[in-house]
Order: sequence, then C-alpha cells, then structure tokens
Amino acid sequence: MKKFTLTTIFILFLAACNYPQQIDPSQDPVVQTRVAVLLTQGAETAVEETETVEAPVEQEPITPYPDEETAIQQPATPQQPTQPAAVPPTTTPELSEEPWSGTPDFQEDFDQTRWDFENDYLLSKVVNDQLEYTSKGTPWWSSWYTVRPEQENGYFETTFTMPNCSGPDRFGLVIRLSSNHDFYYVGVTCDSTWGFTYYTSNNQSVDLVSYSNTTALNPPHESNRIGILAEDNSFEFYINGQLVGSITHDAVDGEGTFGFVTRSSGTTDFKTVISELKYWSLD
Repeated sequence: MKKFTLTTIFILFLAACNYPQQIDPSQDPVVQTRVAVLLTQGAETAVEETETVEAPVEQEPITPYPDEETAIQQPATPQQPTQPAAVPPTTTPELSEEPWSGTPDFQEDFDQTRWDFENDYLLSKVVNDQLEYTSKGTPWWSSWYTVRPEQENGYFETTFTMPNCSGPDRFGLVIRLSSNHDFYYVGVTCDSTWGFTYYTSNNQSVDLVSYSNTTALNPPHESNRIGILAEDNSFEFYINGQLVGSITHDAVDGEGTFGFVTRSSGTTDFKTVISELKYWSLD
C-alpha cells in the first residue's frame, strides 16, 4: 500500500485574526475568520441564529506561509440569502455492507506536535492517541482543519464519539478542501441526524442532503463511523458500514485535503473524541 508524508493544515473559525500564543510557530498553523450563512429548507430560522454572532470587522490580511499558499484565501464578507438554496433530489438506497476493507492507503496516528491547539473558540488536543476536538460554544460557528495528501476520489472514513453534545451540535468528515476554500462534508448531529453539506467559498453552508434521522447511528456517546465514497461527481454515504444515501454534485471537483469540521449550536465545550481517520484509494 502507498505511504504518504503528512502535512497538517489548521483552518479555524475565530472572532479575530490573530495567531494563538499556545502554538509552536514551527508547526505553521494558518488562522482565518469566517461566519457561515446556513442555507437549508429551514434557512430562515438558521439565519436568525447566525445573526446573533458578531462578525469580525476591519480584519488585517493574513500572510500565507510559502508552502501553504494553496490552502489560504482571505475570508469573504457573509451575505444574507434572499431565499433558501434548492435541495437536489437524493436517492434512498437499501442498507448494504461497507464498501472497503483491508489495509488503508492512509491512516492518521494522532501526534501532539501536529494536532495540539487552543484559542478562545476551539481546543484540539491529543489524549491517549485520540484527538479531543472541542468547540467552546460560540453558536453556529464552525472550525475545521484538514490534512494532506490531497485526494479527489476514494473512500474516506473516521471513527469518533460525542460524549457531551446536545441537539443540533454537529461533527463532520471533510473532503476536497480546495484552494478556493470550498469543500464537502458528511455530518452527524447529537440528535441522531445526518446530512451532506457543501461549504462554499462565499461562506455559505448549503445542506445538499437535508439532515434527517437514521437508525444506522449509535447514540452519540457510543462509537460511530462515518464514511464518504467519492468518485468524480458521485458520492455515497456510510454510517457504521451501512449505506444511508447518495447524491451527484459538481461544485467541488479535483484534489483537496481532508479532515474534520465541528459546529456547536451553543453547547459549551462540545467535544468530539476522534480515534481514527482513514483513506482507501480507488486504484
């Protein structure tokens, strides 16, 4: 199986553009600020909640590190939508066996020197070879980071628990984070729903597959696996090895980095404990 050299890219939603003092500069974190406008069939309610968060103003431009230029873009000004985005039709396939087995082409071994990070909004800390990824509770703000190698197609999977979440608190698996800073992710919530989201370069969060309940999810304090099988514009979604949905979409193509996203609905110290991140090539 192929082995890859890993470079970690931190991309965090903050309330001000600054570099945290807790980070070793040699790790080259990239700090940015964004607020998402949520576009779903229930967008009006979500936008009201987003407006309670004060967006940053008069931000200083961020100078990218030379080897991270493709992962950086200055945040755009959030735009209020005039109407919800259309939700494309999706299939509801029968449950099936998981799509991949055997030794993965990539497996993350969480390392403190790469993953430990803290600021006013997020705590990312390796404990006992697992990543504790904690949103400190700013409502409707999302924090994400991704890792190389860049991939387009393949099967991506993560294993995790959410020990202290509530309601619509959300954790997701990110793929194809591009140089334009748009990406896809499959997410799950504390109230046992799942969906598929497109995060746009204009700071809009569009739920392409509306979040809905599924019996494939275990309770949030128990272990769950979520996976995406991506091949060009076709995507299949797996929860604990069961196929729960699929869709075709063309907005983000080409290679990109992959990793995690978290969004608190207001729960203080909403924590996701991540034990695995894996990737299998389609080759």
